[in-house]
Amino acid sequence: MAQQTVKIEVKNEVKKFGKVVAVDHVSFKVNEGEILGLLGPSGCGKTTILRSIAGLEEINEGEILLDGQIVTSKEKKIFLPAEKRKLGFVFQSYALWPHMTVRDNLKYCLQNSKYSKAETETRIKDALDLVGLHELEDRYPAQLSGGQQQRVALARNLAYHPKVLLLDEPLSNLDLQVRERVRGELRTLLRRIGITSIFVTHDQEEAFIISDRTILLNHGKIVQEGNPHELYSKPANSFVAEFIGRTNILNASLVEILPGGQTARLKIPDLDSELICQYEGEIPKDISFVTIRYNEIGLSAAKPETTENVLKGEIISREYRGSITDHKVRIGQANIVVTTHKFCSATENPIGTGGIYVRIPPSAIKPLGS
Repeated sequence: MAQQTVKIEVKNEVKKFGKVVAVDHVSFKVNEGEILGLLGPSGCGKTTILRSIAGLEEINEGEILLDGQIVTSKEKKIFLPAEKRKLGFVFQSYALWPHMTVRDNLKYCLQNSKYSKAETETRIKDALDLVGLHELEDRYPAQLSGGQQQRVALARNLAYHPKVLLLDEPLSNLDLQVRERVRGELRTLLRRIGITSIFVTHDQEEAFIISDRTILLNHGKIVQEGNPHELYSKPANSFVAEFIGRTNILNASLVEILPGGQTARLKIPDLDSELICQYEGEIPKDISFVTIRYNEIGLSAAKPETTENVLKGEIISREYRGSITDHKVRIGQANIVVTTHKFCSATENPIGTGGIYVRIPPSAIKPLGS
């Protein structure tokens, strides 16, 4: 297998705003053609990292390399200006000129280049064709939908053939329905172009759909990185489990590891129960918590035939969400949430009555260390 070429490398970056450490010793690499997602809550440092790569922020410590060349290093007194890094940057607001047509927005961004008039026209045409907007080149931004404006912002960056495309929450201003459609289009477009990209978002679904690999940040530090399946199925700690998907987190302790090494019996005090857990890989010995996704729990009015991990509870509230319903179920000392589709027979069980059975598949229980 051919060795992948590293396009971007961030080494031990530290960025402070006064006494606040926005980025705390962050290091990662992005390979040629890869789409990397920077995911995390507001204030976790993801946009600051993006802006430092673009040359819009200086850093206090560390280095940033593009194509193996240092472009930022406080220690070595190197700082290549943003305009010389040849990077595309799609802002959250798109930053389109409202008084210019689509075509003029692209032309304006190429006016200081050394391209000939013919090459400028070719680049504009190619970029608009690439995003499917050639027929709308004479419209103004106000005459476009949110999704079309987002594509204009992309085309404007692609017109000068950047080495890397940086996107700072480019879908956050779109309505939910439009955002769900456009994120799929964006993924397809970026894959077709094959351009190395870093995509910043606070939305885990966007990160999973668009990115090849995701880095989850919190308080300026990398908490976990990997592909969507790894982050969802093997969370490193309770923060990752809660941020990636909807989950119940309960205190737990290890009772025994069963023959084979991938099955264990766990004590869950708040459920007044011991449960069997199956784990992909080696089960951690320092188990302090378990995470159980809402949608991986079974709910039934009749007692299941199996007795493994079956608990009796009482529905104390419901939240109807259209295609799904969230049930808050009281078991022992804990209130857990179980998500069902509307055709689940247990959904008709009146609130406050007994006879509800919960089954937790052993594979749905993910143990977490302290």
